[in-house]
Amino acid sequence: MRFNPHLLYLPLIMSIMGCSHASHSHSHEEDEHEEETHQHHGIVMEPHQAEEFGIEYETVSPDTFYDVFKTSGSIEASPSDVSTLTARKSGIFTLANGITEGTEVKAGEKIGSISTEGMQGGDVVQAANANLQAAKMEYERLKPLFEEGLVTASTFREAERAWKEAEALAGKSVSSGAMAVISPQQGMIQNLMVKSGEYVDAGTSIAVVAKNSEKVLKADLPAREAKHLHEIVSANFIPEGSTNIVKLRDVNGRRNSGSSSAMVNGYIPVYFSFVSDPITAPGGYAEVFLLCEPRKNVISLPREGIIEIQGNKYVYVATDEDEYEKRLVKTGASDGERIEIKEGLNKGERVVSKGASILRMVEVSAIAPPAHTHNH
Repeated sequence: MRFNPHLLYLPLIMSIMGCSHASHSHSHEEDEHEEETHQHHGIVMEPHQAEEFGIEYETVSPDTFYDVFKTSGSIEASPSDVSTLTARKSGIFTLANGITEGTEVKAGEKIGSISTEGMQGGDVVQAANANLQAAKMEYERLKPLFEEGLVTASTFREAERAWKEAEALAGKSVSSGAMAVISPQQGMIQNLMVKSGEYVDAGTSIAVVAKNSEKVLKADLPAREAKHLHEIVSANFIPEGSTNIVKLRDVNGRRNSGSSSAMVNGYIPVYFSFVSDPITAPGGYAEVFLLCEPRKNVISLPREGIIEIQGNKYVYVATDEDEYEKRLVKTGASDGERIEIKEGLNKGERVVSKGASILRMVEVSAIAPPAHTHNH
């Protein structure tokens, strides 16, 4: 069961309601007079109590709103910020101490080494050097014999060719010891493709190092919305495991590409680049809100100002300084932060923008059996 932090307020809410009922413990005649002069038809909460609960308001005012397509996506490292480390020779790979996926490394830092020592057949570098020495000795032995005409030209040329090939092969190996695998840039070890003790061939990818300067948001636009692809100008997203909304416009975001010809499994990938921030790690998923060309004169409210009851959406409108009316509204698109209100609110009305769930709890408490009644 997920813990609801609003339950912490319940004792205080009940206390508020109790005080409200207790305040009516005066005479029967005073009760009737008060109800005749000031009848409450909504939820009552004193201004100082509303402030204590963190309830906030905003005046309804039509503004610019972006049409939105809600979808899923992923966060990736920018291709320009990624380097792949490859093996420069064949051998056994050994990971350096303290190096794991997620480790921050500096440019020039050693992340591992490759060695041929202990391999079946011996060290390939040593074997190449030995082959070179043997070929060179054979060439030097045949050279004076060739000059004296004691061996044929073809025999001598074959020995010369074998020496040159052995020399070239040995020249590719700079050392018979372990060869260090070095990070070419500062960044984070994003992926390790090889484990310690594994054999690698020359050219094998060993690790990926990604800078932490720029990232890419890949959003999956459903193919049925392909006609709106050219209208998409930006995006908001909520990283996996977070409730914080990242707005691309706040992190120097820009749209990179997106073409219906790149459709995969019924989705069109749409790419955005943005400056890195602490809550977005490469490789994670995200809830994405693709923003299209803006519309003007749209009424909207923050998500925290709207509650849902049995499939219907409601807001609380302040009808007095201490009274609120619950009102049914019809909602539209969401940009991840605000939700379009298509019906139910009018320009100039004062509506709760944060803390609607608290008022809902007060309302439910008020519906509980009354503290007193006039039926005697």
